[in-house]
Amino acid sequence: MLDHKRILLFDFETTGLYPDKEQIIEIGAVLMEKQDGKYVEIDSFDQLLIADKPLSPKIIEITHITDEMLLRDGIEQEVACQKFMAMMEGEPLLIAYNIQFDLSFLHFFIRRYFNQNYVVTNDILDVMAIYKDRHKFPHRLDQAVETYQANVKNTHRAIDDIRATFDVLVNMNEELPNIKKYVNVIGYNKKYGVSGIRLPHVKYVAQYGGQKEIERL
Repeated sequence: MLDHKRILLFDFETTGLYPDKEQIIEIGAVLMEKQDGKYVEIDSFDQLLIADKPLSPKIIEITHITDEMLLRDGIEQEVACQKFMAMMEGEPLLIAYNIQFDLSFLHFFIRRYFNQNYVVTNDILDVMAIYKDRHKFPHRLDQAVETYQANVKNTHRAIDDIRATFDVLVNMNEELPNIKKYVNVIGYNKKYGVSGIRLPHVKYVAQYGGQKEIERL
């Protein structure tokens, strides 16, 4: 499926949409290593993080995470960042669904709590870009889960969404001529442009849905 020895699937729940102003309140991460030609889970991280402001009613509605949960079960942002950085050792391929959102939060997260000059140089794979290349709107994770009959249903909780994303990716791989073509490519809606950070080693391609713009590159 992929050439990378290790892959790190991750998903964040956050206090809002703007990575330079908002915080991560939940991290789900699964580190996998290729063994005998198949990816095997070797580490995982499923953790709530303490936020420095109360959650909005909308975020509570979407994530089902409450202020009480964060106070009871959350850990400090810096501690969570150190744990995540340990999983980043060796520069695994980073995989997420709509990775542009998560990468932008990761960028500011690392710069706040680990290294203020840090730049993400890992190869990346956006599973939503693959799905959007082959299917018309809508392109939410739950649509991909239904289309590719993933075994894990997404719940808007980070660890479940990760495992659902991996199931979608594995099932997609059966119909794709070359999944490696999607490494270091992020799709975006031409109407709105690229939101968040831009990485120098990543190509950004306008996608309309179901037109295989990336596959045809």
